[in-house]
Amino acid sequence: MRTLENLLTFLKAPYRAESYSNLKVGDLLYLLVITLIVVIPYAFILEWAGMDQFDHKLMEILEKNKWLVAVLAIFFAPILEEPVYRLHLDLKKSSILWSLGLSLLLINSVWYPLALFWIYLIYLYVKVNQGQTPNLKFVVYFSSAMFALVHMANFTDFDYGKYFYWVPLLVAAQFVIGLVLSYIRLNHGMKWAIIFHAVYNAVLIIPAIYFYEPEKYL
Repeated sequence: MRTLENLLTFLKAPYRAESYSNLKVGDLLYLLVITLIVVIPYAFILEWAGMDQFDHKLMEILEKNKWLVAVLAIFFAPILEEPVYRLHLDLKKSSILWSLGLSLLLINSVWYPLALFWIYLIYLYVKVNQGQTPNLKFVVYFSSAMFALVHMANFTDFDYGKYFYWVPLLVAAQFVIGLVLSYIRLNHGMKWAIIFHAVYNAVLIIPAIYFYEPEKYL
């Protein structure tokens, strides 16, 4: 329960720990369960609401190479996405520049959240360079929103003009995950954020690989 209390306290008023501590296995699993309790029912609600009508790139890749999905989701995505979206949360100039530079590797994704993310990082850098401290709550929530929006790249041929109102609902789960990862990053360090991200993806992806039925999505 203390882990949940700490998480809720952080979400109300984000803070950075004076020194990072290792994330205990029990706490990692507890945070994982909390996240899944929110995300999995939400996924069923989306399907019930008919949002499975939007083609997902994951289905296409699963048809071609199931284990490529595992490698990309469990190893590549956390190692790239965490430094991009969470490294700069410590508001150090070097961290902001690293996040900005690494974000260029995501340039094949949906362009508009990336462009907005670059403007945001440049704004942070200018503020920090001037000796000002950006509002950490804004930083945590905005970076989580950008992390969520970039996952719209998972949907193929999505008509933003026609279905723009679905966007917040389609990426709400990623927004929640982004907040949890921000808590871990600012209290336990980047290493544990990457590990948690990898474990979370593994829990979702590996069952999908084993139980995937191509004919269901035809």
